[in-house]
Amino acid sequence: MVLRHQCHRVSTGLLALIATTLLIFSVSSAHAAELKHTALACSLCDGLARQMSGDVAQPFIFRSFEPANGGSALHPSLENTGFTYDNALALIALIGCNRVAEAKRVADAFVTALETDRHYHDGRLRNAYRSGPVAVGKDGMLLPGYWNSASNSWVEDGYQVGTATGSTAWAALSLLSAYQKTGQQIYLDSASKIMDWIHRNTQDDSNAGYLGGFFGHEPAPMRATWKSTEHNLDVYAVDMWLASIDKQGPWADQADKALKFLTEMWNAQEGRFYIGSVPDSNKPNIGMSGLDAELWPLIAVPVFADKRDAVIDWTEKNHGVPGGFDFNSDRDGIWLEGTAQAALVMEVSGHGDKADALFKTIAAQVSPGQLVYATVNEELTTGLQVGPNSAPGDFKYFRLPHIGATGWAILAALKLNPFLPPTNTPDAPSSDGGDPCRQKS
Repeated sequence: MVLRHQCHRVSTGLLALIATTLLIFSVSSAHAAELKHTALACSLCDGLARQMSGDVAQPFIFRSFEPANGGSALHPSLENTGFTYDNALALIALIGCNRVAEAKRVADAFVTALETDRHYHDGRLRNAYRSGPVAVGKDGMLLPGYWNSASNSWVEDGYQVGTATGSTAWAALSLLSAYQKTGQQIYLDSASKIMDWIHRNTQDDSNAGYLGGFFGHEPAPMRATWKSTEHNLDVYAVDMWLASIDKQGPWADQADKALKFLTEMWNAQEGRFYIGSVPDSNKPNIGMSGLDAELWPLIAVPVFADKRDAVIDWTEKNHGVPGGFDFNSDRDGIWLEGTAQAALVMEVSGHGDKADALFKTIAAQVSPGQLVYATVNEELTTGLQVGPNSAPGDFKYFRLPHIGATGWAILAALKLNPFLPPTNTPDAPSSDGGDPCRQKS
């Protein structure tokens, strides 16, 4: 009997020792993974900073794509093009790495764009601007374009000079990040001005939600009458952030209009979100799906948190490919920007084990210039069109170092949710002094 009790005590102690050892190993492994992810983020932030030129205080626009490994030149339509969305991501990512001076250069470029457009003075931004140190010409802030020797004319892309609702909302989102970090009022005022334009010009008067924006040149660009789940989510996130700062403003009511549309895009039977609506209607577009439309609601809209497991399961089955995720459901390759988005969603949704493989893919797809490639394949389809008059499915990604993919990889590695205000008080600049790259280098 005594022997039995002694054996019991020994076995119980052994089990406790094993459990403690496993716990320590688990904690150590998690800490090692965190250090590795932080190192990746800091390296990529270094890559972003090295792309910047001009005076250290001069407003700056990142070129969205770089030639691959010093190879052939970019297509003329991308040679001097910095997409607003990509630059917004870079701004937020730089703040995450505590590179405030570099982030402010991009924020100042957005402010300059609002104040010096060659035609518009109503709060809208273009989808793209001339990349590099910002120069304001006699006609305002420069837009991308190129000289076509065959037609002996200057060519500007209709999408780039237009205004997509989601793209300009992302600029507002990044300006709020800059305001939160620096306390500079101009960034808050500019974000508010952008959202005022969105509410006045893209709200659907017949149905819930916000329309896609405008395509083409001034003075009469074409209005997009379809609505995007991703765009409406962007509007919701910015309005809710503004509502946390200006509690007496109209922001919460405007956010609710976007939320109603997002709710209509939920397919409970399949456990996923539709990509958006067909033109002139709130009828869902059932012909395609988009990875961002599935993943972003899970981290941007608190009331959708209970849908995470269902959406992740659907997304893995319909967008998942070995090592990552595709933009759409044809699963013809890895979209690295979306793979980074998935890594962030997995991390904040309690699926860190699923994120590990995604980070391995991302870390293996960094260019010599320390930027993440847009794709693993040479070419990746999306199923989307560049513009209303272009060929169906002509919007593609190519294997080029990409500012947008790099920005999302940094956010994922730092577990930084770009849609939500930081935990410090929303009406004061950040005072946490956090510097992950110096603290954990």
